[in-house]
Amino acid sequence: MKQKPHVQFITKEEGCSLCDDAFAELESAMDYVEFDLDILKIRDGDELWAKYWDKIPVILINGKVAFKYRTSRDALIRKLK
Repeated sequence: MKQKPHVQFITKEEGCSLCDDAFAELESAMDYVEFDLDILKIRDGDELWAKYWDKIPVILINGKVAFKYRTSRDALIRKLK
């Protein structure tokens, strides 16, 4: 059995409108493909903040950056398959 992809959704602790849009696309993709999802809310001082604060939201698939700023359900599904 193939292992489900591991998705990490990196957002700011206080949220953002781009983050809301990207999360809606992620939720929509869940109807088409199975994956494990971790939501990481980062803030200034966190290890991931220095790496990603100016690219949020960031979506990693199996530890690799798949999307920054924006995505779509269809693009997510393609990358997850």
